[in-house]
Amino acid sequence: MSLRPSTIVSTLLLCLTATVLPVLAPAPSLAAPSLTAPSLAAPGASQRPVPNADSYTVLSSGGYALPVLDNDETSVLSNGELTLCGVTVDEETQDLLYAEIDRDDPSRVYVETSRTAYGRVTFTYDACQGDRRATTTVTVTIIRLLPPTVTKKQNRRAKLLVENPNTDATLLFRWGSPRTATADGEKGVGAGRRKTIKVTRTRIYWVAYVRDQGSIVIAGDGTVNKIRKARR
Repeated sequence: MSLRPSTIVSTLLLCLTATVLPVLAPAPSLAAPSLTAPSLAAPGASQRPVPNADSYTVLSSGGYALPVLDNDETSVLSNGELTLCGVTVDEETQDLLYAEIDRDDPSRVYVETSRTAYGRVTFTYDACQGDRRATTTVTVTIIRLLPPTVTKKQNRRAKLLVENPNTDATLLFRWGSPRTATADGEKGVGAGRRKTIKVTRTRIYWVAYVRDQGSIVIAGDGTVNKIRKARR
């Protein structure tokens, strides 16, 4: 165990007062040896953050905040937190998908898909840590919802038949006044199912939608005219 310089001097003075030494050897140097901290990085460690590719499935006409940084890795050779520092969408994809750094949560990428979007598209984002930057690709699979079929039931007054052609999504069907947008009612129509609804107006406006990951996605809308009122 090394002694502090003051401790070494005190010890030497005690020895000199206790006994007379014939010859005192030169005191050893008290300077600490030069130490170089070993590198904590494994051989071949990346000097840049490592953003890993992502893939998501979304619906057309929807808006989503994608947590793209969740599976990314930081570099031990850079300081600071991992942040999003850029999003790029090529011209061919821009008609189908819009993407930017989310304004509410800058660690996510906010995307909006057009109502006619369908299929698989990609965009890239940059992850930054300190002055280091790296890019990776996000693949987005866009599913387009089919609109329901809404018809007047034959020989049934004030009744409409709503058919959901989607085999993997329940639609919420809302109807009401076409002039004031006042809602008269709402019902869920299961995937691949049909449902009869009772209305009180001779003309209604309807909209069918789903809630997906916090986003309201419109599947279709329209009007039905000349509905016969129920007999009193």
